[in-house]
Amino acid sequence: MKASWIVLVVAACASGAPKPEPAPTRADATPAPAAKPAAQAPADDAFRARPPAPGVPVEFKAPVPQQLTLANGAPVFLIERHDVPLVTVALAVRSGADTEPNGKAGLASLALDLLDEGTGSRDAASIARAFEDLGARYGTGADSDSSRLSVTAVADTLDPVLDVFADVALHPAFRDADVERVRVERLGQIAQALDDPASVGQHVLSRVIFGEKHPWGYPAEGTVKSVKSITRKDLMAWHKTWFRPSNSALFVVGDTTAAALLPLLEKRFGAWKPAPLPKTAAAARSKGTGARVVTLVDKPDAPQSQIWIGEVGVASAAPDVFPVRVMNNILGGSFNSRLNGNLRTEHAYSYGVFSYYETHREAGPFIAAGGVVSDKTAEALAEFMKELNRMKSGEVSDDELADAKEYLIRTIPALFASNEQTAGAYARVWSHGLPSDYYATFQKRVDAVTKEDVARAARERLHPTDMAIVVVGPSERIAPQLQALGLGRIEIRDADGEARKAVKAAARP
Repeated sequence: MKASWIVLVVAACASGAPKPEPAPTRADATPAPAAKPAAQAPADDAFRARPPAPGVPVEFKAPVPQQLTLANGAPVFLIERHDVPLVTVALAVRSGADTEPNGKAGLASLALDLLDEGTGSRDAASIARAFEDLGARYGTGADSDSSRLSVTAVADTLDPVLDVFADVALHPAFRDADVERVRVERLGQIAQALDDPASVGQHVLSRVIFGEKHPWGYPAEGTVKSVKSITRKDLMAWHKTWFRPSNSALFVVGDTTAAALLPLLEKRFGAWKPAPLPKTAAAARSKGTGARVVTLVDKPDAPQSQIWIGEVGVASAAPDVFPVRVMNNILGGSFNSRLNGNLRTEHAYSYGVFSYYETHREAGPFIAAGGVVSDKTAEALAEFMKELNRMKSGEVSDDELADAKEYLIRTIPALFASNEQTAGAYARVWSHGLPSDYYATFQKRVDAVTKEDVARAARERLHPTDMAIVVVGPSERIAPQLQALGLGRIEIRDADGEARKAVKAAARP
């Protein structure tokens, strides 16, 4: 009985299932559509297949500033730009870290940071409010051998803006409360820098290159010890000594004229009294004392190692500075450079490596550096040295020379993209002791560089066997590999310990 019931259910289900449609016969099948004729090629196909020819090259001509002079002898460099109603005024001083006494690293940059914290008649809040109400943008900075503060304002408000700007520049109060507040901020910045492997590598390399007695052997922001030692008296003395008309220049770019500008500047800076500048003894640079030491700064578990290699380089006004710049561009100054092509493109050791010359009135450092995969630190360092030695041979191709020169020339227009950038560019030129037509003649001097000039610069300026080497990375894993390269004895430093000191100092100044 049960079996019969199952059979009946199955039969009922089968009879209720939809029946498939019969396949169409040849007679009632839908006829296939007729083939379409081949599409005709557009009449302008040949034109579209060819990319458009490049347009006529735009020739950039850098402006040459008009030079004026205040009654107290302070030079003024003016570049008129009337397309936008904005004016930038920058005050440059030929003193920076190079004028810091021993043990006072960071003094110049701390003084610049404190200028807008208060004057004899204004506090920090009133200065900030005055600039904001007038729509002005203010900033400062100090580097190895110069300092600069600038303000950008609408042309119609330049008169009242200069009242505040000149007061900030010439009459800082350096009140104790302001000094302590900015000191804490600075110690926090130092703590952050000590936690950044690239910053650590750069700072340690500078110490090895320039030594303990040269101000450039220390970070521009100072060290924990030096920043804690700087007093209000130090700041007042530094500003009074170096902020003088004979050591300064004003750079003005924008919607103004000499006739309108000079009375405004005389009103604010005319009473600024000249004074003799002290003679500064040349700071002693570190001298080699024997076999090279490879400095390894321990960063446990770091996925990347930082490699920093360098030596004393070239001054801004050196006779061979343009061949040196072209040579460096081939070596590591651009994305298509030899160093980047080797370590990034060929070996995939790095996202990018580079080299540069930091030029000043005196010779700054030459540096070749970059982050690399920690497990390939030794191999990457070997490739760095290989390319440095290859460059020293002086052999370059015609294509390398042409590309390097074109790259240098094409970087110059970007320096003049805004009034602020233009003022900054000429402030650097003046600070480095270069002529005011430096940028106007830049392309001509780059074009004049030959392969023989580059070869000579490479042979005379690069010394791979003597260059200082600093590696920031996991010492336990990479020290034996570095030792096997035979580049020098390994000396290990502890960056984390210094970072902890900085954090502690920022918490309790």
